[in-house]
Amino acid sequence: MPLTIGWTEEFETGIDIIDEQHKRIFEYLNEINEAIAQESAPEIERVIKAVIDYTISHNTFEESLMEKAGYPLLQAHHRVHERFKERAYSYGKRFADGEDPIELAREVRTDIGLWLMNHIKLDDKHYVADVKRSIEGGFVTRMLSRFFH
Repeated sequence: MPLTIGWTEEFETGIDIIDEQHKRIFEYLNEINEAIAQESAPEIERVIKAVIDYTISHNTFEESLMEKAGYPLLQAHHRVHERFKERAYSYGKRFADGEDPIELAREVRTDIGLWLMNHIKLDDKHYVADVKRSIEGGFVTRMLSRFFH
């Protein structure tokens, strides 16, 4: 029985753009399930590449928000993302080296799924207050400047 990996409210950060990106990663993980069920190596390869590329670009975006917010643990968070990137790229290499695509897809789905769930609940929750303050502060400042300038 495969691990159930899906979006639930417990993963909400309250930052809409981040939540939407996290939801998209969960959707990719479901697409891996579908590709496994179809036993389609080309589809497995496409989805694995897509989830890796998307997750890495999401992590970069997340870090840009943390940087703008002056988040004090940015470097530690960046290191977590870098370790993820190394692991993710190793999956692409293993696929290219001819590992069984279905077994590899199962491993990717479970590994990235567990990583994502833990990362959101444990790591991402820490930056939320800083980033929200930064986003809201920027919005309020822009709105006030329209009225007072």
